[in-house]
Amino acid sequence: MADEPLRRVERVVTTYDVTWLLDLHKNGQLNLDPSYQRKSVWTPKDRRFFMDTVFRNYPSPAIFLHKTIDDSTGSTTYHVVDGKQRILTILMFVQSRFSLASDFGDQNFNGKRWRDFDNTPSIKRLLWNYRITIEELDDTSLFDINDVFSRLNKNANKLTPQELRHARFDGWLITFLEAEAQDDLWKSFKIRTAAKEKRMADVQNLAELAAVILRNDVSGFSQDDLDQLFADHDDPSGEESEFDTEAFVESFLRVRGMLARLEAEWAVVSSAAQPFFNFYTLWAALTRNLVSDDDLQEFAKAYVSFMEAVKNYQLDEAIEDAPEFESLNGLDLHIATYKAATLGATTEEPQRRERLKALEAALFPLSSSNEN
Repeated sequence: MADEPLRRVERVVTTYDVTWLLDLHKNGQLNLDPSYQRKSVWTPKDRRFFMDTVFRNYPSPAIFLHKTIDDSTGSTTYHVVDGKQRILTILMFVQSRFSLASDFGDQNFNGKRWRDFDNTPSIKRLLWNYRITIEELDDTSLFDINDVFSRLNKNANKLTPQELRHARFDGWLITFLEAEAQDDLWKSFKIRTAAKEKRMADVQNLAELAAVILRNDVSGFSQDDLDQLFADHDDPSGEESEFDTEAFVESFLRVRGMLARLEAEWAVVSSAAQPFFNFYTLWAALTRNLVSDDDLQEFAKAYVSFMEAVKNYQLDEAIEDAPEFESLNGLDLHIATYKAATLGATTEEPQRRERLKALEAALFPLSSSNEN
């Protein structure tokens, strides 16, 4: 059998000024969301930094566009393979949706929006005339385009998602969590281990716990969701954000303090709240339900007893398949529900929600009516 011809992607490399991209967008010829685009998040700081690059005329990476031509009309569409956030940033800036950095370093630019340059066309031309390298991929198969997209992003995969966040974000949330991860308390909770610390998985776990406080609810594990979490809370001092960081830190430390005492006096975490999916559920329950210092010992006994019952519960296949557990009631129902939600994908939102629902119903019966 003869070898198939070498598959090659046809490329045209050139440079265009920004007005070319603006015209494509104005004419509806720019597709920013083709099927192979993955979710990407830029913070206000990222956008300001890129506009700093543009106005100073520094070079920036090439933008990759996939060109298609409609067979019936001959109209051309350019699908963004790589460079979406750079294009979006330019579009957002010319719509005056954000300002340049207040410390840009030149009074003609400090804190300015696009509309502030209406009387200074010479500054507008700096943006309009900024030239960007365009890698144009001619009409080709979706398989080839997906392969190109994968290869463009392959180098980033050498770092873990949390390591990439460490490189991208430097706002209050990541600063707080990275400092918090160094506390030896998290070692006793097995959140911080040598292996986790090496790839920043400890900070990622803390981010999941922080998300519970920020949302007062559980959510399924998603790297894209964590990206968005750090982006949303990266710059509370900026005009785009109004967030009470002190209230968050106070809540975080309150829950951490309760868990520290539960572990120090009754070994609750090490004996009953492992692995992480159990710790996550306990953290969520304590976030959403107040336990006074006087009631903490009673809570410790009740929680350990509940988790011991979960551990020893033999889940019949018939019960596991019955979503309502119709043959059970009271505490047995909550134990069986929690047990069933420890099987399979324990980080998915439905499982996390079912565990929290069962734990709250068993230990905080008055709060179980406030389910989200």
